[in-house]
Amino acid sequence: MIRKLFFIFILSIMGVGIVSAQGHHRKDREKMMKELWEFKLKYLAQEMELQSDQQERFFALYNEMSAKRRECMSAAWKLERKVKRSKDATESDYEAAAEAMSKAKIEDAKIEKEYDEKFSEFLSQKQIYKMKTAENEFRKKMQEMRNKRGKDRHR
Repeated sequence: MIRKLFFIFILSIMGVGIVSAQGHHRKDREKMMKELWEFKLKYLAQEMELQSDQQERFFALYNEMSAKRRECMSAAWKLERKVKRSKDATESDYEAAAEAMSKAKIEDAKIEKEYDEKFSEFLSQKQIYKMKTAENEFRKKMQEMRNKRGKDRHR
């Protein structure tokens, strides 16, 4: 049932995204992203079978971890986008982007490991495992939706 709700929610978010892409303001996009994030947290909590006393602590720690991971990856993402968009990128530009991506992935893994230890203070190993698999599933579904939306645009 959660998977069905997941798809319904994602489709509604896609609809908002399409409307946003047609000229609505940045606030609409921010609102959509906030709603998507809240849905992701609820999805993770359900998949992990969190008890109500675990949820608040999990949400706070997960938000903290996610902010650190985004911060860690943002410079690498910027370089990656810059090289991808540039028709004049040099070998050294590609090398710098590849190096930044490698370093960011290593740092991201360190952050994940650090927070796994923090999560283990109040979550079982099974719940931590379920968090990771649910994150991957969520990411995969989002990518499928982006790909589908991209194909629909080019028709």
